[in-house]
Amino acid sequence: MIGSNVRMNPPATVQVLSMADSEGWATCAEKTREERSGAGQFFTPAPIARCLAGWFHVKGLNRPSLHLLDPGAGGGALTAAVVDRITGLRVSGSLPLIEEITLEAWELDPAFLPALRKNLSACAAALKKAGIRATIHLRHGSYVEGAVEALDGGLFGATTGPTITHAILNPPYRKIPTRSRERQLLHSLGMETSNLYAAFVWLALGQLVEGGELSAILPRSFCNGPYFRDFRRDLVAESTFHRVHVFDSRTEAFGRDEVLQENILFHLTRRRGRRTTITVSTGSLESPKEVRIPAERLVCPDDPEKVIHIATGSDAKEIRDFIQSLPCRIEELGIEVSTGPVVDFRLKSSLSSRLGKQEVPLLYPHTVRAGRVLAPLPDASDYGDSRVSKKPVAITVNDETRRWLIPASRFVLIKRFSSKEEKRRLVAGVLDPNDFADGLIGIENHLNFFHRKRAGLSVDMAKGLCRFLNSSVADRYFRQFNGHTQVNATDLRAFRYPDTASLEQLGKTQLDDGDQTAIDRAMTELLGAPSFA
Repeated sequence: MIGSNVRMNPPATVQVLSMADSEGWATCAEKTREERSGAGQFFTPAPIARCLAGWFHVKGLNRPSLHLLDPGAGGGALTAAVVDRITGLRVSGSLPLIEEITLEAWELDPAFLPALRKNLSACAAALKKAGIRATIHLRHGSYVEGAVEALDGGLFGATTGPTITHAILNPPYRKIPTRSRERQLLHSLGMETSNLYAAFVWLALGQLVEGGELSAILPRSFCNGPYFRDFRRDLVAESTFHRVHVFDSRTEAFGRDEVLQENILFHLTRRRGRRTTITVSTGSLESPKEVRIPAERLVCPDDPEKVIHIATGSDAKEIRDFIQSLPCRIEELGIEVSTGPVVDFRLKSSLSSRLGKQEVPLLYPHTVRAGRVLAPLPDASDYGDSRVSKKPVAITVNDETRRWLIPASRFVLIKRFSSKEEKRRLVAGVLDPNDFADGLIGIENHLNFFHRKRAGLSVDMAKGLCRFLNSSVADRYFRQFNGHTQVNATDLRAFRYPDTASLEQLGKTQLDDGDQTAIDRAMTELLGAPSFA
């Protein structure tokens, strides 16, 4: 069980985390959701704090002196969870060597300082009661500035600051402006990243001693894509993964914050020996489903992108091997993929709830269903679903909009975003130009479309490509490969596809595109894909 080490603690040691959780959340609750979101603040729930603290190795904690780093500490829940763990193990006799611990907590937001100061004092008192000396360093300021100074110009070289034995993080999830001081400081260390959460983990890893441990909760988006390539490269090169947990529900990690975000937990050590297997778990923290996978299945050693694949199913390797054996990137098929050019809020005055003589259809994700792209109804009020009827159905053709419109042709459209807990990530449909007799169409920005220089595909190629994307094997692999809650054009370009002849043969096959079993059976019979019968 993920949190088994923590749940074995004596009841008295749980009080530090309980207080930190209560008081930290009280401070959070005083802020609006917009304020928290703007600062990238998402409060760590107590079960996640216990889990991350519970992953630290007993052997690693059993040393005379520890130095714990908690950057972006908030109310101090993560530090309190580690203190609960240490005091519980000390009382049980499992940590005979430990004599002192330094608790270093960084927080930029002054609103959290009273709660953080109080909770760190409680941590020190709990440690003293267990016979452990505690030194508190509460740093009010930018962790990026402090870490860059401590690293003294070398990310993975010798540091002039304190040596960190353990780091525990729920970093801020916020973009870093290109011209900001933070970006300049990170650049001085050769770190190029667009988000603070990657920067925090990157810096903390650089501050760890050899064999030091790091536990963190992060958005899953860093697992692939060009924006986090350099971060993944150093993460893989400079550390050894031990555990990864992925939540089934996007809302499970930060339910109190009402955040729709895919998150993962992970635990690693700074370098020191390569593991042959890694524990990957999914589901709830109370009763996770765990598997042990070969380390090369998490990150392929020969992959220059260092994509992190997270999958726990017994068929994960079979799925991965099949997709990676496919011969083509999308450009090798002579096909391009682009994001819909119509950004509706920028053209708001030209949108319409009715199709008239001056308007042409505007396609939103809800028009993609069962392998088809449905023409919008003439009037938005014709939709029975109130959520859909609020969307425009048309866009007026004028000098402002004409550059964003496209002649209707046989495109394959795919949704960029899957709704809340939708079962599928890849949802594609074929646009039949015969359903759009007026010629021009608008494709909204929440859709991607496959085309040949803005012209359409052949009937068989379009159907075959659509069926491939809608197959279970493509969807399951994409969930391993893709760390976002969205399907970006960049990800679709990095995907692998069957060759032209295979896709056309798949398109010629007579089947119901609303029948998932039929699509998967055709994939198995024609392309040798894993069977999901």
